[in-house]
Amino acid sequence: MVIQDMLRNTGQTEQEIIRDHLTLQGFSKKSKFEAECIYFESKYGCKLEDFRKSLEIDNKEDFEKEDDLMDWEYASSSLKWWQSRLEELSIAA
Repeated sequence: MVIQDMLRNTGQTEQEIIRDHLTLQGFSKKSKFEAECIYFESKYGCKLEDFRKSLEIDNKEDFEKEDDLMDWEYASSSLKWWQSRLEELSIAA
């Protein structure tokens, strides 16, 4: 009842509310993963691809760097995924 009253009073549809919520969530996630990528770029002084190549060339076991690589790759792929979802939401009707 309260939800229906709020929708009626604000003139918004359920779809608009859901899209707005997902957009806010998307910007929050995008910001989080951007910050993680920036952190790793700052920590290692290079981009992800360059860091990956340096680990392949070095060929020494370094668990911290290998863990960071996995975290960085996850953050980078998640960032791209959220950017893509935000683009889709911006054109969703």
